[in-house]
Amino acid sequence: MRKGRLKSLLDAAKDEGWSDWIRSEADEKAVLGGCWFDLEAANRVVTFFERFLKLSKGQWAGKPFVLQEWQKQDLLMPLFGWKKRNGFRRFRNGYIEIPKKNGKSALCSGIALYLLVADGEPGAEVYSAAADRDQASIVYGESERMVKASPSLSKRLTVVPSRKTIYFQKTNSVYRALSADVPTKEGLNIHGLIFDELHAQPDRKLFDTLRYGGAARQQPLMVSITTAGFDRHSICWEQREYARKILKGIVFDESFFPLIYAANEDPNEGPVDDWTKEATWRKANPSLGITIDVDSFASECKEAQEKPTLQNTFKRYRLNIWTSSDVRWMPMDKWDASAGTVDPGALLGRECYGGLDLSTTLDITACVFLFPEDGAYKALPLF
Repeated sequence: MRKGRLKSLLDAAKDEGWSDWIRSEADEKAVLGGCWFDLEAANRVVTFFERFLKLSKGQWAGKPFVLQEWQKQDLLMPLFGWKKRNGFRRFRNGYIEIPKKNGKSALCSGIALYLLVADGEPGAEVYSAAADRDQASIVYGESERMVKASPSLSKRLTVVPSRKTIYFQKTNSVYRALSADVPTKEGLNIHGLIFDELHAQPDRKLFDTLRYGGAARQQPLMVSITTAGFDRHSICWEQREYARKILKGIVFDESFFPLIYAANEDPNEGPVDDWTKEATWRKANPSLGITIDVDSFASECKEAQEKPTLQNTFKRYRLNIWTSSDVRWMPMDKWDASAGTVDPGALLGRECYGGLDLSTTLDITACVFLFPEDGAYKALPLF
């Protein structure tokens, strides 16, 4: 029965011209639940970006915000085009993970402005949030510059830089950057929220305070956009794992929008990507060759190969690989090459240096003894 009904719905979607947007099993299930794709709404957000917004930095400063294909096809059109049976937006939460320098701040700034002036929401409250006010101000600041550069928007919006606030008086709507002071966030009636660099959140308090702020709205949208982190006990990792389960079909949540661009280092998740190859760089960076210079990227990769302490930084920020620590002090191939057996009895009476590392939560308590020998060391570790 389900297959027959789904086929009928897919045929209808094809006749109506939006079947190409059914791209996953989650989309099929959403269609069965009455969801549909509104091409007009999807094209409307694209038009808003490209007609009313201008970029403000680097070689693109002053130029119209012409969307890249991934920004248009993989993010904006599905995020705003999918609707529920009642006509309101399907997605209420989004998790977007992408390496640095792929234009995420400008993209988030545009989304915030769209939610403020073009989403048809009276009294809209739109916010940008982050681990601290300075980080939250990055997205807001780009929005402010976009307003000043747009004759159409500057006529309609009032910018108050000292308060990091933009007003849209016609609909009594407001957009502002939030500080990280959690207690003051209770009672917000959120229509749109951009959560920048979620991986940098020291705990989950701010996220949990804000996530239900749109409960009284008919189609609120909370978008978390971030690069990879290293804390596997963070709110960001929790959101990432939920997004991955949806992408893999393990969990179905028609209201959650997942989008992850990353290289893979986990053999349990499929073929491991060689982080030194250009094909891997392009897999994780859809803007490589457009907003990211390939030669500069290659130079950074070569430097990371030569300096082990840079490898984790490069992998996290440039390839979106979640590492187990912020900095790696030794490459694993060199560590593996030093393997061998140690006879504790043969070390009695020898010169020795000891180090103790105590654990606090889920880490390992370790005591390691180093014995100098012929310009190297023998190590006796106890965990």
